Amino acid sequence: MNRIIVATDYSAAGQNAMLYAAEAAAKHNIELVLFHLYNISIHALNARLSVESMDSIFQKAKDNFEDSAYALSQTFGIKVIRHFASGDIYTELSACAETWQAEMLVMGMSDKSLEQQLMGNTTTKVIHRLKIPVLAVPENLHYTPVKNILYACDFDKDISGEFPEKLRDFASVFGAQIEIFTVESALKKLQTDDAVEERKLNMDNGLEGISHYYKNVLSDNVVATIKDEIVNTEVDLLVMVPHKYGFWESVIHRSKTSIMASGSNIPLLSIPVDI
Repeated sequence: MNRIIVATDYSAAGQNAMLYAAEAAAKHNIELVLFHLYNISIHALNARLSVESMDSIFQKAKDNFEDSAYALSQTFGIKVIRHFASGDIYTELSACAETWQAEMLVMGMSDKSLEQQLMGNTTTKVIHRLKIPVLAVPENLHYTPVKNILYACDFDKDISGEFPEKLRDFASVFGAQIEIFTVESALKKLQTDDAVEERKLNMDNGLEGISHYYKNVLSDNVVATIKDEIVNTEVDLLVMVPHKYGFWESVIHRSKTSIMASGSNIPLLSIPVDI
């Protein structure tokens, strides 16, 4: 991994993600792209300020961004590439990733709230819309070396030709081992699927050279079972694959990836794949 993006809005969660990413970049010799999106507030627009005043406000925000990027570079002794943008968050993040050929986006995740549970937040929405891996960092979590990765796997959906290699690349950066964890209902367990063994073989081939093992648990509560496994095995990083739903499905079915992102005490790495 050569280059990652960290997006910050300078909230508590955004500041923490920025420091987390900077320390990880310093430890693993990775270039860091600092991304900040700034749009003139609706209050300023409604006040009908002059063009000169608008430009002054925008320039001040950009100057503050440059100062924070310089401070980050000096504090951690790393190269910090500046990317200051204005507009739609999803469009600009996609453009940033493409411009700098970044391999991962780091974002902060604020403490779980009722609003997040119902509607999600910017980070959970970015997870489902961007085409690069997204690392969601809880607000109060400081960087620690990643040694144990828990991949919450659904062999019915997750496996594509490129996914095991993507997972291997991340594990190799940290020198981590991977637990491939599946949760099945009792009914599903009774249904044999020959394709599962083939997908496991593909996973083994893709993870060649990386220490990994499988664990399967019978349960009808997937999220609770994953959370229990995180606690019981002292996991450092959770990996999941985001699945897309149509409009009506999304109304009644919140993604497990989004739920884990908004309620986890460890970083969540979401790796998008073509299903």
